[in-house]
Amino acid sequence: MVVLFIVNEAAGNGKGKKVWRRLQQHLTMNYEVAFTKYEGHGLEIARQWAHGTQTKKLIVIVGGDGTIHEVVSGVVHNDLIVVGVVRAGSGNDFARYFPIFRNAKQIESYLRNELIGISMDVGMIQLGTMQNKLFVNNAGIGFDAYVTKQINKSRLKYYLNKIGLGKLSYAVAVVRGLFSFERFNVTVRTNDQEWYFKEAWFVAMSNQPYFGGGMKISPMSKPDDGKIEVTIVYGISRLKLLLVFATVFFEKHTSFKEITFLQNNHFEIIVDSDKIDSHADGNYIGEIEQETIIHCTVKQRAWKIMDK
Repeated sequence: MVVLFIVNEAAGNGKGKKVWRRLQQHLTMNYEVAFTKYEGHGLEIARQWAHGTQTKKLIVIVGGDGTIHEVVSGVVHNDLIVVGVVRAGSGNDFARYFPIFRNAKQIESYLRNELIGISMDVGMIQLGTMQNKLFVNNAGIGFDAYVTKQINKSRLKYYLNKIGLGKLSYAVAVVRGLFSFERFNVTVRTNDQEWYFKEAWFVAMSNQPYFGGGMKISPMSKPDDGKIEVTIVYGISRLKLLLVFATVFFEKHTSFKEITFLQNNHFEIIVDSDKIDSHADGNYIGEIEQETIIHCTVKQRAWKIMDK
């Protein structure tokens, strides 16, 4: 069985390198390894390695949500590639829901059996005329993307990762952003319905429940049900939004009247403001111009994850 490890040594501000070194010491089977060197490299490695394959192969990712996003993007719709993950990021939202490998023994035990993969969906968003963006976990516009942008610009995440508290970087950025983010109006459409939300904070599109380092924003999301779940938070004060983020870890936010949950296989989202931030799987995409139509759809059975 051919196995490729795709390692992002920079994941978790250096955690990836440490995790790989520990894992490598206990590996006894034959394998190949490739190290990501720049943003988007994981996609290139996975796509090239999977191209033209005629036998089942296993890719094991050592990295965080960003690396997983890239690798899955590179093997989407390839039924012969199975993806496994050894978590090494800071947020690790993927690892909170999907099955993962925890050590070398689990990987080698899995390889001794038939390489069984479970088919999973991916979400896709298109921002106007921009190229489609895939998401494994979630995508969003508004405050969550704004926070993502601030985290990427700040050194705080680096220092928190150094002391093992990297997941707090999102919470800190949320508190900071509460006082600077400008709310917006947004229209959400499905094939037969339309909703208009005033003073929205964000629109989150989810393929699984977690985002932001463990916040269970979309409890009903399942990555194999052929649907995308959309969460809209709107018309809520800055102080009350902080309460929402405090309760989301325990799924208590679902009782707030200012939060709407929608479910469908296709959405159109139109913002009534200019320069609204957007992200996919925590990767900042850019700013959305006013009246841009955002298409969000689901691609069923698009990739395979290892079955524990």
